Order: sequence, then structure tokens, then C-alpha cells
Amino acid sequence: MRKVLSVLLAILIIASVTVVSFSAADDTGAATVTLKGLQGETVTQTYAVGETFTAYTYMNAADYNEGRIGALDGSLKYPTDVLEIAETYNTDTEDYDYGLMDDMDTVFPIISKASIIGNAGTPGLVYYNASTPAKTGFLFNADTCVLSMVRFKVIASGTATIENTMKTLAVSDSTLTKIISKGVIRPGYENLTTPVALSEPTTPVVTGYTLSGTATNYKTNAGVDDVTLKLTGTDNNYTDTVTVTASYSGISAKTAYAFENVPAGEYTLSVEKGNHVTREYTVAVSADTTQDVKICPIGDADNNGRVNSADAKRASQHANGQIDLKTIDPYQFACADAATPKNRINSADAKAISQHANAQKSLWTVTAE
Repeated sequence: MRKVLSVLLAILIIASVTVVSFSAADDTGAATVTLKGLQGETVTQTYAVGETFTAYTYMNAADYNEGRIGALDGSLKYPTDVLEIAETYNTDTEDYDYGLMDDMDTVFPIISKASIIGNAGTPGLVYYNASTPAKTGFLFNADTCVLSMVRFKVIASGTATIENTMKTLAVSDSTLTKIISKGVIRPGYENLTTPVALSEPTTPVVTGYTLSGTATNYKTNAGVDDVTLKLTGTDNNYTDTVTVTASYSGISAKTAYAFENVPAGEYTLSVEKGNHVTREYTVAVSADTTQDVKICPIGDADNNGRVNSADAKRASQHANGQIDLKTIDPYQFACADAATPKNRINSADAKAISQHANAQKSLWTVTAE
């Protein structure tokens, strides 16, 4: 049965006559789209390149057997220079030589086991064929009954007409009385209506934002250049890590970084590098966000990128109660906390920094691999 329907599909598409209006792309960045119904009804709207929209075709056959349809086959044709199907529909080429759209209910809501929908290998064509032996048939008894709905994306500026063509339409009765035969509405069935509609334009859904900035860091041991930034959501399960390589100007480096497609939310941004003191930032993302960061070497108590006698003096002043680095800047406290035990600064920290400054014993133990 499937192979027979596939052959019918090909024959019906070849026999269908469709008119598509199209003008070459221009420089306006928009397309004027006209959707045409079975009886010439039209609706026109302009969309920007990149926008998506839905083309709806409705059908009302309420005057004939209470709107119950037993068989129909038709197609929509569109110019591929201006439009493309915005959603991907899978094809089952094993069962159907000409392709079956597995998601056919998205494009053609009236479905049954005897339905075919696909493009038969012809770009710019959506074809459907459906029949049911039941006398209840498919119900089209109002102008709100959807025959087809296809999501399109505008890929180029220009003018395009989406054309509806119905080859056969028959009421659900003992003889499948034809309302449309060979693409023509038969006399006496002029009350059939096929309204059309185009949805408002939509742009692709934004799945996230870009968090970017400059990471300032410093040269310590030769070859220790990688800066690692880790972004962790505080109100979601998001986590991502970016590693960038420092490029120095003198002893300092200002290195660009970026996280892409970050969902809106609150985040902790952790920045680390060998021989540097890890630092955390709190970042709120609700749009594309810039967050510059800075990390300093171990022992750099004044955060100027160098470890010298001034840093040893600063640590000593904190140890003697002359200044409070935690109050001045908690990150300066962390950088000055160079010796064990941690989380306190005493004479041991001041001594370790002084030894490093005098090249007696280095605080920078991480070396390039």
C-alpha cells in the first residue's frame, strides 16, 4: 500500500498546476509574501530577512455532508530563493521512495494511516494526500478548521507567493462525491471556502547571552600563560569553562575572554592562573554583559602586578595591626597571605614575601610543563 501511495504521490505532483510569483532579490532586506488560497483568497505581509512566520490554510465545507471530507490531496509551493522551511522534518526514505514527513501533523493537521506528506524530491513543494474509509471523515465545518500550517523562514529579500493547489477533494459518503476534481471546483460546490492567514513575524529565540571582557594578569614563570575562567550558575545548573592564553605587554597581559549562549541568571565567575591568587566575581546576566577581571601574583599585597619590598612592608603592617587589608580589599589580603597557616597574615607572610623579593626563595612554584 505504501509503495502504491508513493507512486500516486509522484503522479499527482506532476499533474498539479501551480503558479508561483517571484521577483529577484533586492537590497531592502525584506520580503513581501503573499499566501494564496484554493479559490484565490490572498493575504500579504512583509517580513525582514531572518524572520520566521507561519502560513495557515483553512477550509470550510460545512454545506456538504456536514463538512465531512473523505479524501483529499493537494500541495503548497513556495519559491526557494526567498523562503525555506523553518523547521526540519525527518524523512523515511526506506518506506517511501519520495519521502514521508514524520512530523506531518505540524505541517498538515489532518492525518491518518493513509496520509502522505513530503516534497517528493522537489524543492519548494509540500505535498499532502489523505483518505479515510469512515463515513465520519475529516471534519471541515468552519473557517477555523486548519488544512495546513507551515513554518517558513525568510532567507532573502524579494517577492514570493505561496500557492495552494488542491487536486482532489471528496465528501465522506458512499461514493466519495468530488467537490474538487482535477484541480477545479465542480459546479454546485461554490460555497466551499478556504481562508488563509499569515502569522506575525518572529525572530529566532534567544537561548542565551554573551558574557565577555578582559582578564588582566601578570607574567610570573616563563611559559605559565593560561588563564582559566569558570562560570557557575547560582540559580541554575549552568557551568562552563574557558581557557585563554595571555599575551604580554611588559609584565602584564590584558587577555580577552567570552562565554557564549549564557542563560539569564546570577553567576559566580572564577578566574585562576598558575602562581596567581584565584579570584571570584558575582555577575548578573540578563543581556550581553561585559565583566573585566583581574588576578594578581601570590605575594602581590598592593595588587600592582609586582612582588617587592613594598608588599612585604604591607604584610608586616597588617601583622602589626597598623592596617587591615581585609577592610581595605579582601583580595589584597588573599594575595598577602603567602605562607602557612592560611587565612591569617603574620610575620611569616611578610618574611616569605621579602625572601621572594630578594630572590632568596620563590613563592611561585608553578612552572611551565
